[in-house]
Amino acid sequence: MGSSKVLSDDEVSRYRQDGYLIPEFRLPRVLVDRLSNATRQLVADRPELIDHSIVGPHLPGGGIHGLHTDGTFLDVATDETLLDAVEQLCAPDLILWNSLMLYKRAERGPKVPWHRDAFTSVIDPIATTSVWIAVTESTVDNGCLRFVPGSHRTGDAGEHDATPRPGEMFSATLDPASFDASSAVDAELEPGQVVFFDVFTVHGSQPNNGTRPRAGFACRYMPGTSIYHHDRVEVRDQPGYGHESRALMLVRGEDRTGRNDFARGHARVNA
Repeated sequence: MGSSKVLSDDEVSRYRQDGYLIPEFRLPRVLVDRLSNATRQLVADRPELIDHSIVGPHLPGGGIHGLHTDGTFLDVATDETLLDAVEQLCAPDLILWNSLMLYKRAERGPKVPWHRDAFTSVIDPIATTSVWIAVTESTVDNGCLRFVPGSHRTGDAGEHDATPRPGEMFSATLDPASFDASSAVDAELEPGQVVFFDVFTVHGSQPNNGTRPRAGFACRYMPGTSIYHHDRVEVRDQPGYGHESRALMLVRGEDRTGRNDFARGHARVNA
């Protein structure tokens, strides 16, 4: 399947070089407004999940949280122009394997420790392009994402300390001796702006000490040449991470392996 060229050659080159990219592309206003409204409804319905990774809002009734959402999050995750951009960075065959709502409350929203997403991956070979979409303004003041440019080039998940710490969104802290945090770049975004990043890129965020909440919708896509091992059990996997219930969706092209399970983890009966 062909695609439109959304990203410039320079933007694609910068993604390959830095492991992340804030492009000129942004979501259309109408979709941003829908996403904002759906996010407000989600956190109103499930306030206990604020300051945590809210898994799978694109799948009403599916995943570990069984969220009751409308079709907005799925519409965003499968937006054709967004997929065109992901295809330029990842592969012509795309499998959406996860989405997250990351909502930090104002004034005391948690920190996200430095980590590589590859640390908890059950994908073989490991490959994912993530899209983080700003639902609200995302600034230094309210705890925007931060990236370490070029850190993806190691191709190594790295050693992480899984000790829970107060004031952190989850417990997976990358060994600080394995990267240079002094080179980190803040990714400040307006609503509708996006940042693409590689599964091996070191990233995190500071606490939200500002007066406004910070919300971002993240979608994760793997190439159709990789396999998602739902039942792989490894020590590094955190309890409740939900690999066994992740719902895969083929959103572009083909499953080249013929081995991915697209039935598991979708909407529960009577959800």
